[in-house]
Amino acid sequence: MRIDLAYLKELLSEFLNAETAHISVVKLQDNGFPISSAENPEYLDEKFVFHMQILMDNRLISDRNLHLSDLDSIGITMGISGPPLIIDKDIRLTQAGHDFANALDKQEVFEKLKTEFKDAPFKVVFDGSQKLLQHYFKKKLNDILDE
Repeated sequence: MRIDLAYLKELLSEFLNAETAHISVVKLQDNGFPISSAENPEYLDEKFVFHMQILMDNRLISDRNLHLSDLDSIGITMGISGPPLIIDKDIRLTQAGHDFANALDKQEVFEKLKTEFKDAPFKVVFDGSQKLLQHYFKKKLNDILDE
């Protein structure tokens, strides 16, 4: 499966738009974010699990205590057979997660990443997002200073 930046943007927006410091997989579902498989609603959508694991791999989310080890850390317990157990466990964006979410939230930055970095490794996408975001704000600052 490939990383879908539009999907990540949508997922990270759930964190940015939350009115609380923490959300959970349960709250994502309650907010209408699709976490269940379309074919079998008792099971998690593979795209959702994949992208949550990408966020975990890159330390962009953590639990309330700033720890992260496996899917159990974010309230997802996968059994050997049968549907997963979803627990209402608090998760949050880390500072790096906020930085990435804010970069994707800027349409100019998102469009460049989507077109110019679509096949790049995630680290390149992340680093590129930060450089593009800096450039975006540098242009804004220059406009303010030129007034």
